[in-house]
Amino acid sequence: MDKDNDTVDKETAPETNSSTPTAGWSDKLAELVAWFEANPNLPEKIEPIVMLRFLKCTAFDVERTKSLVELNYSMRNKNPHLFMDRNMEDEMTAKGLKVSDLLVLPGVTPEGNKLIFFRMADLDPRTRNSVEETKIFVMMSDARFTRPDVEREPGSGADYVLDEADIAEGDVQIVDIGGYTLRHLAHVSIFVLRVYMKFLQEAYPSRLQAMHVINCPSYLDKLISMMSPFLREEVRNMIKYHTEGLESLYRDVPRDMLPDEYGGKAGSVAELKARGIQSIRDNATYLSDERYWKVASQSKSRWSWF
Repeated sequence: MDKDNDTVDKETAPETNSSTPTAGWSDKLAELVAWFEANPNLPEKIEPIVMLRFLKCTAFDVERTKSLVELNYSMRNKNPHLFMDRNMEDEMTAKGLKVSDLLVLPGVTPEGNKLIFFRMADLDPRTRNSVEETKIFVMMSDARFTRPDVEREPGSGADYVLDEADIAEGDVQIVDIGGYTLRHLAHVSIFVLRVYMKFLQEAYPSRLQAMHVINCPSYLDKLISMMSPFLREEVRNMIKYHTEGLESLYRDVPRDMLPDEYGGKAGSVAELKARGIQSIRDNATYLSDERYWKVASQSKSRWSWF
């Protein structure tokens, strides 16, 4: 792929660590939803709360939001095996859910960020499947994006009024690589990794604020060398490797928000995982409805080279 085409302008990519006035966001949201539904290079429908996430991700800049949205759906349609061909009853997906723990932790941090946690549940390298792991992450994210990040009082859902303040400022990822060996690297698809990292860094409707890697192995330098070509410098600089226990992690994220097994009070990994899987099941119709994801024609898309 041409190098120039392979790098998206920083004005298009999601912002990191940005804060701007939000006045007039509801009018901008209405404008963007109307633009989306009239655009032949986009799917038929989008949930307003999902569009609001795109808008907040770009610091409420309408034109940059349009570019981000176009890139997101172009990448989805160019890689349907990762972003669109999803079925909870699929045997490979069910296996992927079993061997990996992907958790959206409850609440938001004092800075207004959402915590996302990942670890391997089965350490056998032969169980790794880059396609299914990516698919599950996107399914869980798409399900999560249909509801506020700031949790509401029980029973308030029916009366909920969309509010940009209920959308997280961004995501903080925590990745436990305990038990990860060089054999696991052999089972990583470079193509899938490249697409996933591009999507996460340049097309994802939530700003990546930080990434914490815990339980790091002795060969950490080799892992970093493998990942570096796929990371923008800005993202590389926000990754923190915790090599001596979890005390340093507790200084960066609220300890109480972590799973019980990691010294927190959010609930056990099994409980949190079950909640995430149920969220996907509850949104199964939405996740499989092509009207929200499939682009009928991309002939005019500026991102058609993906």
